[in-house]
Amino acid sequence: EDADTVEIKRMYVREHARRTGVARALLAALEQQARAFGYKRIILETGTPQAAAVRLYESAGYARIAPYGLWADDPLTACFGKTLEG
Repeated sequence: EDADTVEIKRMYVREHARRTGVARALLAALEQQARAFGYKRIILETGTPQAAAVRLYESAGYARIAPYGLWADDPLTACFGKTLEG
């Protein structure tokens, strides 16, 4: 991408902690840290079979973007981007 964009490479929550708000809190903390470092945009990739992850990102304001990098030709990928405010 560019110098204003940061990528979340992996985010994983253990099964026993799922559906407790941990993933949303972790995502918010990553966004806050990205802002602190001066990034303007976050991108990430997940697989289409990870329906819960897709719902999380969409509900957190991420929009689908074109697949990029290693996932450019992967039919099972879902890539997302979000412009950081403030």
